[in-house]
Amino acid sequence: MSRHLRWPLALGAAVLLPLGFLAPAATATGAPAPSAAPTQSRHTLVDVPAEAALREAVAPSECGTTLLDDYVDGLFAEMSDEQFSFLVQHQDALLSVPTYDALFFGTAGDPAYALDSHARQLQNTYRDLRRFWDIESGDIQLMAMHSDSLLDAARIARTLEAMVDTGELAPMTDAAIAAEAQTVATYMQAQDEAFQDNPLWTFNAFAFSGEGESDPFIASLPDKLIMGDGILEAYDAIGLGDVGPRAILAHEFAHHVQYELGTFDTGPTDPAAATRRTELMADAMASYFATHKKGLALNRKRVSDALLSFYTVGDCSFASPGHHGTPLQRQRAADWGADLAAAAQPRSAVLPAATVIELFDAALPGIISGS
Repeated sequence: MSRHLRWPLALGAAVLLPLGFLAPAATATGAPAPSAAPTQSRHTLVDVPAEAALREAVAPSECGTTLLDDYVDGLFAEMSDEQFSFLVQHQDALLSVPTYDALFFGTAGDPAYALDSHARQLQNTYRDLRRFWDIESGDIQLMAMHSDSLLDAARIARTLEAMVDTGELAPMTDAAIAAEAQTVATYMQAQDEAFQDNPLWTFNAFAFSGEGESDPFIASLPDKLIMGDGILEAYDAIGLGDVGPRAILAHEFAHHVQYELGTFDTGPTDPAAATRRTELMADAMASYFATHKKGLALNRKRVSDALLSFYTVGDCSFASPGHHGTPLQRQRAADWGADLAAAAQPRSAVLPAATVIELFDAALPGIISGS
């Protein structure tokens, strides 16, 4: 998942339940979906997969599943009815603050945002990615997001304030922000460690570039690759901890390659088709790197499994501006990247990034149609 305002994000146009528009209490045991809860669309810098997962928990979808679906369902099921109700009532803070705290305030040298889980694996992969792709990447900061931001009212408040200021959240008064921050921090501090560190709070990984942004605060932020503790824990839980984190980092680094080469400024004008193109391309580029002899030389099946599991709910929203491609299309994109790596002559030859993108664009119609 990447972020750049010149292209629409996954879930970016989805209907959410912002602070101030709260859904009726629901339970983790399958309460009926609220039928008349007020909703409001919001602008998003970063898509938060756990928000989609929460919508699925409240109103189950008929869309296809991925390897992580059962795992996510289990996270909701383990919550008490009270905890799940609190999550529904305060979802913007619980599901977004760790992400935006890291985006707005994290720096690579700050221990509060240092990689913890899989740190050496990710650092080594980041080094290999920088060597593999022929772009300027020395300014990209690799860091983590942690759930401990939800225990600190001051960090919650500053993040909510920044989200309001940048249009990520509906307008709130300073008093309302302070009250919400204190409510969430107080509740979280009283919970057990399992709820405090629930992977849902940091169930994300994304690339960020503020280049070309009109908001001076956003434009001033450095390029980032942010890995959530929750997504890393999830890959360990489903048995892909050896491959998943590296494949996902490769997917996000591919978005930075796209930023550098202006890929988001080309391609389809339809928002859904444009996002599908860049996301399938990132899958293909990640698979090319991860299976290439000069990349990670990983097993192509496990790389494909990791990439297909990245989005926690099946993506069948064909008209959504955040459409990532169907599971079959993503499978074909990953296979295309692995095939391109296997065809390298000599085996150590790495194609320029621009060439990979050009070849992928030529193959895209077949990847989409299956022909």
